[in-house]
Amino acid sequence: MSLMDNIPGWKVFSAGIGLAALAAVGYFVYVWFIATPQDLKPLQEEALAHALDQLSERYAEKVRTQGEQNVVVMPVEGDTTNKQVRAKLITRLNRVEGIKADLPRDPTLEQRAGALVRGMISGDKDDAPDPQAVFEDSGESDEVISVKVHQNWSGADSGIFSIDVYRIVRDETPERKARVLEPERIKGLSGTARPGDEPGEASGDFWSGFGRFMLGLIIVLAVAGALPLLAWPLAKAVFRLDSNLANIGLLSGLTLLDLTALFVYSALATDAAFNTTAVISGAILLPLAAFFNLAMLNFIEER
Repeated sequence: MSLMDNIPGWKVFSAGIGLAALAAVGYFVYVWFIATPQDLKPLQEEALAHALDQLSERYAEKVRTQGEQNVVVMPVEGDTTNKQVRAKLITRLNRVEGIKADLPRDPTLEQRAGALVRGMISGDKDDAPDPQAVFEDSGESDEVISVKVHQNWSGADSGIFSIDVYRIVRDETPERKARVLEPERIKGLSGTARPGDEPGEASGDFWSGFGRFMLGLIIVLAVAGALPLLAWPLAKAVFRLDSNLANIGLLSGLTLLDLTALFVYSALATDAAFNTTAVISGAILLPLAAFFNLAMLNFIEER
């Protein structure tokens, strides 16, 4: 690096590369941690949101009468390629105070619930498992919900998204008996098909998504860019020691702080600090942050 530092403009160029790389990391953080799947057209997505709002009202009423509920969300039949309907369903249910919705964590629950729902859809209930058996290995779960897409359509100025809802619930008795509710069809509308809405109202989805992306990008860049500047007094004190070991320790510490900021951001955005995408992002960020911090420390040392 000392040889490269003699090249005119190298420090500015290297800092620019570091910032561009961190911008790329910020983009991937947004795509993997913040952005939801975007397979549906705006009017279809608005109609789906209308249907899910109606469904969430059922759960809000259940919380008022029975207290907090742990809901297991099964795969959606007829979902989009990126499973946008299921992602929207989980997000919307978790907005209801007292509802904790999540993917099936127990394979036996998913297998039994799936067989039971398939029997309900096909009308063949002879081979369907007992609803009580669905919860045998998942005593903490209060309900299993499965959704089938019945209609997904949008035109020039309106959209329809109707879903069939299948629910396996447990009662409040000490035995916690399980039963299957009658299937319910919920229709969501958008645009001119929904009273009070104006055509094209869903066009704001793009700008709201872009705003979320820019916010995530700014957070990542601000943290990574500010850390070396905040450590300026500490860096000057370390440089006065004239110790390569201390310099390496300072560089490693700043880089680890960058990784810590990434994992904290992941925990806040996804409720899981360490997962596959977080680890991959950390692997990308590690060399880029080390390069950027090294360039900034060289800049601080010269000042």
